[in-house]
Amino acid sequence: MSFACGNAYLLKCYFTQPEPKNKYALCVCEEKPLFFLISSFPRKMYSAASQLKVSPTDLPFLAHDSYINTAEAVTCIVQSTCDVLKDFGSMPTILKTRIKSTIPESDTLQKRFIDTILSKL
Repeated sequence: MSFACGNAYLLKCYFTQPEPKNKYALCVCEEKPLFFLISSFPRKMYSAASQLKVSPTDLPFLAHDSYINTAEAVTCIVQSTCDVLKDFGSMPTILKTRIKSTIPESDTLQKRFIDTILSKL
């Protein structure tokens, strides 16, 4: 399966501890492929500015307010590190814009990732 940049997915992630976990993820580069993961709570180890709050209004598949972790991009390789459970299609343009306005100031993402995500998203 190939990913589409800008699409939202439900992935079964094998890299989560202590066991595999289903995670919502936003593809921000299909070539690597790179994703930002969505969690129910902000990741406190990263700056609050890197945790974008989203609601079911922003992403209708969400059951409650959640957070996009833009502090780290995760590589997901199908059958090696994840399986695709569902493709929700393209995320709204306003959400892409919010992500693109957040990541240039990141102190955790590598510059090459920032540049790639900005050009792809």
